[in-house]
Amino acid sequence: MTTVWQYKTSGRLSQTLSEATRPIPVPGDGEVLVEIKAAGLNPADEQLAQSTAALLWFIGATPPTSETPLVPASDFAGVVRAVGANVTEFEVGDQVHGQRFAADGNGFLCTHVVLPASAPFVKMPPGLGFVDAAAAPMAYTTVYDALTHWGRLPFPSGGLGYTILVLGGSSGTGSLAVQLSRQMGCTVVATCSTPNVELVRSLGAEDVIDYKTQDVVARARALGPYAVILDCVGGTDLIPHLDELLLEDERTPDVGIYVTIVGDNPSRDSFTGAVTNYSNPVQALRTWRGLMQDVIPRWVPGRQWVVGKRYACINVNETKDKLRTYQMFLEQGGRVLIDQVFPFGQAREAYARVESGRARGKVVVDVGTGGQARARLSAEASRAGPSSSAAA
Repeated sequence: MTTVWQYKTSGRLSQTLSEATRPIPVPGDGEVLVEIKAAGLNPADEQLAQSTAALLWFIGATPPTSETPLVPASDFAGVVRAVGANVTEFEVGDQVHGQRFAADGNGFLCTHVVLPASAPFVKMPPGLGFVDAAAAPMAYTTVYDALTHWGRLPFPSGGLGYTILVLGGSSGTGSLAVQLSRQMGCTVVATCSTPNVELVRSLGAEDVIDYKTQDVVARARALGPYAVILDCVGGTDLIPHLDELLLEDERTPDVGIYVTIVGDNPSRDSFTGAVTNYSNPVQALRTWRGLMQDVIPRWVPGRQWVVGKRYACINVNETKDKLRTYQMFLEQGGRVLIDQVFPFGQAREAYARVESGRARGKVVVDVGTGGQARARLSAEASRAGPSSSAAA
């Protein structure tokens, strides 16, 4: 039997999760059975669990019911235990990690799961532990997408001479953004709260704006312009100033964009990302006007009344190739920032930590590593000091 944490009603996962057992699934043609060793938690898990049935149907997700309970968690690391017919990429015993937005409720907060071999998961980089491997996929590929696809900076070293602004530099996604931007050759400016200034600076930020004690807008304007503003916290404080903040250079006309993974209205309890364009007409219009940059030639009369600064509220487009670049990130000294690791039996407490908004880095559930990683990370957390806001 496999053990799962599941929910049958909408609401905060710290209150709705219950433990259950199910038969261990059998992989079919083109599928693999993975024994989960660690599961990485994301705010998107909470947003999915707290959404209305109407919104879930709209995005193609499954509402939770007593007959169809859902399993959360979109990031995992584990070991391949069986492979179906026509699987050539993986073998029994392979250590793997990856992601899948679990809109169908087939998430990774469980001991075993069956996945299509084509799903966005790959063999783990050598020497990487299960906890660290489970923490990375969604956050890392989101950052990679923001910088390379939306930001149009060539990977791995196309950022030389550009400045990047990361809003929320000590969050799970923001901390990876600071590091990857620096590795790509960019100068990095990041925001955070007072307790996290030195941490964010140690990750590679040349200038750190303490939003508790400094005027973020004024400092950002003074340190710009930026090839990419990556917003990991949400809000509109900088939006009125994009003409000044975003780089505009005829030599590099494709560069200069505000990318947000949240949107105008930050919330830990409701969906963020691209879906918010459907409920926020102002944000949707801003997105459309930014898209017109690539459509309407500069010589067209009246272009300035239609075209706006490039802007994108995004969801990650997960692929194997993007996740494979994580090994290069590690080889250049990158690391995923872990806030706290919880044992499998404390899944509700783990999600309570996510809901608190005070996680500095990623929250991970240790499903079956034996606890060694938990002890190591607890010691690291003690040395790092108290956590602060994830939006910091």
